[in-house]
Amino acid sequence: MKWLYTKNLKDVNSIQRVESQLGVKFPLDYINIVKEHNSSTPSPNTIDTSRQRGKAFGELLDFNLDAEQNIISLYDEIKNKIPKKVYPITMDPGGNFLCYDFRQGENNPIVVRWDHEQKFIIEDKEIIIEDRERESEYYHLDFVANSFTEVLTELYGEDIEESNSWDKFQDEDNLKKFSGEDLTQVNRIRALQGLPPIVK
Repeated sequence: MKWLYTKNLKDVNSIQRVESQLGVKFPLDYINIVKEHNSSTPSPNTIDTSRQRGKAFGELLDFNLDAEQNIISLYDEIKNKIPKKVYPITMDPGGNFLCYDFRQGENNPIVVRWDHEQKFIIEDKEIIIEDRERESEYYHLDFVANSFTEVLTELYGEDIEESNSWDKFQDEDNLKKFSGEDLTQVNRIRALQGLPPIVK
């Protein structure tokens, strides 16, 4: 496994500041990865959940607190949509998050995936979103793994190669080999460089 597009962690003490602000202690395996690979993307990048297959891991949230989108600012954006004691740690290109779920215990949080699409049912060919008591109950929170290390060992899919010149993200014929979440990730990188998306 490789880590791509790492943003250097400017101040290692920001990890403790985040933990203090959230009122949690992140597991050491996750912290060690953040120290070395802050805000980076693993390759391969695909995970399965208890409900869905072939979803993107995405990228680690940024612990550089001066960044416009960092772990605290993104938590603030979704905190009313996730249960208490659940905290985002990665984000995929579609706006879904892998999260630590501390509800069953503060020492061994599990990893879950928060889906930004609201739960719905279909009746008479019509989509119905049922009323819920709490906002967080409108969204799926699917089990992924018992630990962050377990998530990483189960990653699969096509390798994404990092290139400083971005040449490979201009090779449209080769990029058409990607599909699903991998293609979404490639198109996200192309968009950052002002390149049009790959359409299959």
